[in-house]
Amino acid sequence: MSSKELLAKLGSAAVKWTATKGGAWIKPSISAKNVARLRREALVAGEEWTYDKPAAEPAKRRRPKGHKHDREKPLREAAIQAKLAEADKRIADYRVAYHATMREASLMDRILLTPKQIRLKAKGG
Repeated sequence: MSSKELLAKLGSAAVKWTATKGGAWIKPSISAKNVARLRREALVAGEEWTYDKPAAEPAKRRRPKGHKHDREKPLREAAIQAKLAEADKRIADYRVAYHATMREASLMDRILLTPKQIRLKAKGG
C-alpha cells in the first residue's frame, strides 16, 4: 500500500506517534521522510495539508531573572551597614576582653608565664 493510500485510509493517525497502555510508543505508519514528501507534493499541487500539528501558543514572556548577586545586593549592603554600625562597640569589647586576662593575672604569673600560658590558664586549660 502506498503512502498516499495509507494516508487517505488512516488519516492523521498515520503520521502520529501513539502510546500504548504499557507506556511503549508505537511509531507512525508513514515515516517522517514520506510525510514531508507527501506534504510537499500536496502544497505544490495547491491542495490543503490538514495533518500538521496545531501550532503551540508562544511562551509567555517574563522579565529575566538576572544574576543572584545583583538581586541580593540591597540585602547584602543593608547587612554590611548594620555590621559597620556595631563594629566600633565590638572592637572595644574585644580589646577589653583580650587584655582582661593579662590584667587579672597575678604578678607572679605575669613574671613567670608567657602571654599564651596566661590565656590558657585563664581558660581553665
